Amino acid sequence: MGKALRILGWSLGGLALALGAAALGLKLYFTQARLKALTTDYAARNLRRQVTFDSVALNFSGLSITNLRVSEYPDFKRGEFFSAAAFSVRPSFRALLRRELKINSVSADALSMRVAELKPDTYNFSDLLAPAPHAPKPAAQAPRQAAPAPQLSVSSLKVRGSRFSYANAAGDLAVTLRDINLSASGISPSGLFPVEADFTMAVASPYFKGEIPAALKGRLALGGFAPAKGRAEIEKASFSLGGVRAEAKGSLSNLLEPDAKLALTVKEFSTADLKTVFKGLPPKILLPEIEADTDFKLTAKDAVLRSVTLRAGPVKAVIKGRAAWNPRVAYDLLADLKAQVPEIDTTLLARKAKAFPVPKGLKLPLAEFSARLRLKDGSAEIPSFALESVPLSLSGRASVNFAGALKASGAVKAEIKNLARAAEIAPELLKAYALSGAASAALDFSYAGKPAVSGKAALNGLGASFAGHALTGLSGGIDFTMDSASAKSLRGKLDGSDFSASFKARDLLRHPKAEFDLDLARLALKDPPASAPAAGAAGKGPAGAEPFYLDVSGAARVGAIEHPNFRCGPASLKLSLTNISDDLKALDGSASFTAGPGKLSELYALAGKHKAAKVALYPLLVLQKASKAAKGLKLPDFNNIDFERIEGDYAFADGLMKLNRSSLTSEVADVNSSGTINLPAEKLDMKISTALKKASGISMSVPAGMLVKGTFSDPQVKLDVKSVAEQPAVKKALDKLAPGANKLLKGLFKK
Repeated sequence: MGKALRILGWSLGGLALALGAAALGLKLYFTQARLKALTTDYAARNLRRQVTFDSVALNFSGLSITNLRVSEYPDFKRGEFFSAAAFSVRPSFRALLRRELKINSVSADALSMRVAELKPDTYNFSDLLAPAPHAPKPAAQAPRQAAPAPQLSVSSLKVRGSRFSYANAAGDLAVTLRDINLSASGISPSGLFPVEADFTMAVASPYFKGEIPAALKGRLALGGFAPAKGRAEIEKASFSLGGVRAEAKGSLSNLLEPDAKLALTVKEFSTADLKTVFKGLPPKILLPEIEADTDFKLTAKDAVLRSVTLRAGPVKAVIKGRAAWNPRVAYDLLADLKAQVPEIDTTLLARKAKAFPVPKGLKLPLAEFSARLRLKDGSAEIPSFALESVPLSLSGRASVNFAGALKASGAVKAEIKNLARAAEIAPELLKAYALSGAASAALDFSYAGKPAVSGKAALNGLGASFAGHALTGLSGGIDFTMDSASAKSLRGKLDGSDFSASFKARDLLRHPKAEFDLDLARLALKDPPASAPAAGAAGKGPAGAEPFYLDVSGAARVGAIEHPNFRCGPASLKLSLTNISDDLKALDGSASFTAGPGKLSELYALAGKHKAAKVALYPLLVLQKASKAAKGLKLPDFNNIDFERIEGDYAFADGLMKLNRSSLTSEVADVNSSGTINLPAEKLDMKISTALKKASGISMSVPAGMLVKGTFSDPQVKLDVKSVAEQPAVKKALDKLAPGANKLLKGLFKK
């Protein structure tokens, strides 16, 4: 036994001595100079680049290199391609005896690699992939059975403080991964092994500039070093952009062309969290947490989205389809969207989104929105969309082609269930109108260089207040296009009085032309509210601009008209006017009316507030002024008079109003006017004939005349001496004073 122990001791001592001698031999043979020479020679022959390092150690514990540097092709004059502050590989020699390739540890500090695109599909490492020039072809050998490759495993891999950068050939995209830390253990060709990594990605491009810190924890399988058979399980991945933080987890197979199922969560954030990245965002708009479940296939040519489900607060979307980029950009995506839109006060939104044209004063109600969208190679199809809220609903479809010149078409249906509730959307604008009732519309639209719209609207008991009037119970249908509208029958009540109407209007966007027919039981004229004076002439537009013109024709029948200055019984109106404008300079056409019995007083008050009434009653306004000027005729007070009938028949040409007929019949006098009135200049050229009746205290069998010149504000009135001479009382008085004087006067007037 003692002898055996001595033999074992001498054997172990001999083995230790042999190992020590071998290590000493390795160290003496592989000197720094020899290792540098071998490395430089290998790099020149195989990498075609320069390689330098400070020191290298090769012994039984492994290989370690410090300050390794690899040049760009062909030398350091072109820059540095790769570097490492320290690199160490420590294999297990015991495992080699079992035909296993086991590495106890691999570590690297401050790795740095720069990838640059020199031109499309050519990079600064492309020379490493090319075959060596003049490489001799190996001699043909008899096939033999290859020995199985040894099993490879790495117990520990650690990379610290490393960096990777990429820049494209155009110079407008740069991506840098810095502060890379990577650790893995139990690495084998087939089994899953744990991996952890963290880094910061910096991107600089015309569309985005910022940094994205990221971290990853999971397990990885290399698939026997066949990437297509590899897979990964992501326990947790996190990244952030500005102040926005997101997490992901899931799995993927095929590391070369991943089949992935990932769940992504973006934490609740505010737009202020992205201000450092996107300068134009409105501040402090709170956005909900976003969740996404994805199932997709990614290749070098395309991405196939089997299912992408997004949830963000009240918003949910499902996306499916394919997007390709090689050999050409193509896509076919189908999206289903549902959202609950909360109540929104746009005044508050506008304060936060000052950089955007958000209208103020709108109070949008809670609404449910849904839509289906298909995007395919330059076109968008929306087979359905719908918006539901308490006051109104919308639904429709649309098609848009933007591959070439923009084209679009579609249809929309709208129903306003409650106009009073709908008016609450824009209270500052609509509250004063006290809207009520319901309405609906259906329209088709298209765009091919210019927009086109056509449709029908239905009014159901519509009510509104405007200019002191109350409209109630308005019902009927309206056909409309972009520049026309028509209604065959509209019925309702105006200030409690029944009315029915029809109308047609066309050329609404250029020179509106309207036709109407109206029956109204009673019209209560209201004075419009006084408006604050505006800078410049309101409604006249910029100097030199084309005036706004309007053409109107039609007929109206009114059972009664009521106004503090004008009241009458039945009235009828017919008109056919063209080129109606604010200045009346181009007014053409004709108008006629009858009204009575009734009473008028101080018509100036009415005319000053209603321009249409001023034009219609112009002769009567002139009569009131002229009657005061002609004191010698002792005419009644036409400012306050009961009348049996008023008639007017006017013709217009370039703003000149010709009185074909203008008459007033009353108990005290009958008045007829003729001549012309220049409406723009308010110049008068009229003759007013007045026949007084017994009720006035004077009876005239022949009317007395007044010639009126000047302007409306300053009329010049002269008695028509000839008409005065025709008065029987005047004739009789003249014959008594001077027989034959009457004939003399007639002769003078004939000359």
